[in-house]
Amino acid sequence: MVRDLTALTTDMSLQEAVRIFSMTRVTGLPVVNDKQQVIGFLSEADVIGAIMPRSRDMSGIFLSDFGEIARKMGQARELSVGDYMTERPVTVTEDINLSTVSETMLMERLKTLPVVRDEKLVGVINRTDVCSKLMEDREAI
Repeated sequence: MVRDLTALTTDMSLQEAVRIFSMTRVTGLPVVNDKQQVIGFLSEADVIGAIMPRSRDMSGIFLSDFGEIARKMGQARELSVGDYMTERPVTVTEDINLSTVSETMLMERLKTLPVVRDEKLVGVINRTDVCSKLMEDREAI
């Protein structure tokens, strides 16, 4: 688990969130309220979904409206994390076992899970953390 408490707030812009993703080299972050309680999660996929129009032609191929994309990219400073985050994300507690974390990530198709204690954010665990721990455990056998 990473005890880096980098988190987003609902009033941050998507542009600011992407800058934080880039600086911290993550693909998503928990969103917290003023009590440090996890109230959402914003991922790269949420940002892409906010900017890219979702239109398909009859063959299932996505059609891009580049004017709409450019307009939304220009508005990224004004679009808020709170409007595009996943609300009530899956979280885990510090005492959860690795098997349950792994299973949760696979079943829910999640790359990162916020870790909470008494409903407050204390860290995050990602797939790389799980893989590293699984390899450590395997080497110990």
